[in-house]
Amino acid sequence: LEDDAEAADDDDDDEDAAQAEIEAAMNSVLSSNSGEATFPPRVMFANTSPSVAPCYFRASSLWSVPGPPAETPTTSSWRDIADPVNGVVIVNATAYVTRGFADASGARSIADLGKPENVDVAKALGLDAIDDSYRRADLLGAAKRVDATTGDVYYDYELVASPPPKSCPSAVGCLYPEHIYLLSATIKDGTLYVFSVDAFPENWRAGAQTIKRLRSSFAVGAPEENEGTGAGAEAEATVT
Repeated sequence: LEDDAEAADDDDDDEDAAQAEIEAAMNSVLSSNSGEATFPPRVMFANTSPSVAPCYFRASSLWSVPGPPAETPTTSSWRDIADPVNGVVIVNATAYVTRGFADASGARSIADLGKPENVDVAKALGLDAIDDSYRRADLLGAAKRVDATTGDVYYDYELVASPPPKSCPSAVGCLYPEHIYLLSATIKDGTLYVFSVDAFPENWRAGAQTIKRLRSSFAVGAPEENEGTGAGAEAEATVT
C-alpha cells in the first residue's frame, strides 16, 4: 500500500510539474509580447485565375504560420502551424476550389445543399476523392455561419477520423484519432470553396477553441472586403 501511495504521489508531482512548465511558457510568451496579439489575414489564391477569388483565414500573430502557402490552380496549403506553448497544433490548413460546381450540382449557394447537419460532407464537398479519411470520418458538429458584412453563407463542420483498424497496435484501438478535421465551405459565383484544417490530434485539447476560431475566420474575397467575417459573423450551431 505504501508503494502504491508513493507511486500516486509521484504521478501527482509529475502532473504538477508539467502544468507549471506550461504556465511558465505561457507567461514567458505573454511577457515578451506584452500580452497583445493581432490577427492578420493569411491570403490564399491571391494570384490565381480570375475565376477563382482570393480567400483567407486569420491566425494569431503569436503563432508560427510558415508561408507563403504551397499552391496549385485548385489548392492552397499552409503546413505545420504552431502556437508558442504547445508547438504544432495544425498539421495543414488547405483551401480547395471546384470551379463549375454550381452548374454540375445545381447548388448556387451552400444552403442549397440542405441543412448543414444533413449534408453528406465528404461526398457533397468532393473530399472523398481527395482523401479516404474524409469518407471514414464521423460528424461531431455542424453549423451555419452568415458573414455579417457580405451576407455570404458558410457551413462549418467538425469531423473525426479514426485510423483503419489494421493500423492500430492493439485490439483496444489507437490512442489518438488519425485526423481531426475542421471544415468551412461556401459557394460563390458558382465555385465551391472548402477550407480544411487538419488539427494535430495530440495537441487538440489544448488548442481546440483557438483552432475553431481560426477555421471560422475563413472567408472568400479580399480581406478588406470582408471586415465582418469571424467575430462579427452570425452563426447557427448544430451539434450532432
